[in-house]
Amino acid sequence: MCNVLLSSLAILFCDLPDSNSPPAKPDLSVAAVFRDDDQSSNAPIVAPIVARQRTIKGSSSQAPVVRGQGPGGMYDSPPPTAPLGGPYQPYQPQNPFLAGPDPVMPYLTEPGPTIISGINGPQPQRFGYTPYFDATYITPSTAKFPGQGHLAVQQYDGALKYVSMLGPDWVLSNTAEGGARIWDGPAKPDLPGSVFRFGWDLLLHSPQYGRWSAQLDFNPSINSDLNASLGREAFNLDANATAFYMVSRQLTLVMGVQYWDRVDNIIIPNAGIVWNPNDRLEVRLLFPKSRISYFIGNHGPAAHWLYATGEYHTEAYQVSMPGSSHDQIQMTDWRVAVGLRSDHSWYDKYIEVGYVFGRQVEFLNSVPSFNLGDGIMARMGVRF
Repeated sequence: MCNVLLSSLAILFCDLPDSNSPPAKPDLSVAAVFRDDDQSSNAPIVAPIVARQRTIKGSSSQAPVVRGQGPGGMYDSPPPTAPLGGPYQPYQPQNPFLAGPDPVMPYLTEPGPTIISGINGPQPQRFGYTPYFDATYITPSTAKFPGQGHLAVQQYDGALKYVSMLGPDWVLSNTAEGGARIWDGPAKPDLPGSVFRFGWDLLLHSPQYGRWSAQLDFNPSINSDLNASLGREAFNLDANATAFYMVSRQLTLVMGVQYWDRVDNIIIPNAGIVWNPNDRLEVRLLFPKSRISYFIGNHGPAAHWLYATGEYHTEAYQVSMPGSSHDQIQMTDWRVAVGLRSDHSWYDKYIEVGYVFGRQVEFLNSVPSFNLGDGIMARMGVRF
């Protein structure tokens, strides 16, 4: 009897795992695993579930809170190896356009969310609801012949975005959008005092296949002064398709095309590079919008970035003009700006000043087109 008992205990202890042996690799889905393609890398496997930011107790540093699983088991980020001197970003080889929201971009006049917030490469998805608001003011500018007088512009945009999983690996973003433009002037032509935009953006993100990933976006919207029944001129049907190739942890190639349904049917590239040479600098050389960001540190209750942007911008609305109940106006310009954005853990904010130039106003029907002089732009926004 004693021999049987001793034999059973011996078998039991022999089956226990060696405390010095490495833990078994977790079985994670393709969409959840963020790691280097190089299998020799010692970078931890991270499967993010929620991405937020908070202040770490005992430290003035801030870092995204990511509940994930690594070789040591479940943790709330930053994991033990994460530095506390700056914004820790878990590495993921997915395209840098998957996550949001971005307190700098996008704006609702663009065909969909395409840029993420932060530096040090892409962030995980932020699932659930995210509201945001943008306000822009452009100083009065001279309307050139055949236009007369001056035009000042106020722009207000808001949205509620919802991000969810679609199947085991795909991610779908639904964004309800609304906005208004208040036009003060010009004397000629006689534009309506305000126009409005109501849209719904659908953005589908693919999982990572090797070094490739992709996104498809469809953004229908109603754009009108609401002074007449809606015609075809009130509907903008925008879309884009973009592929991403991860050359390395620091460099991603962006290759795509987008369609803007305006007075002119505009087809432009959505292309460029995203480069993260170090943990403070991020360079996004893209068209139609670029941004260079530099992390300046954690000061007070927030982490702060300085940035510079440049963009090609266009929007269109159905308007009621004298002698025509259904006309369409298109406003196109180029914008450059510098700004400061701050991450306050539970919300982000930004403020920037810029310069607007190359401004053109075009009509679909008989109203003559004209140009506008350059203007100074002030813009601010908040994301929760």
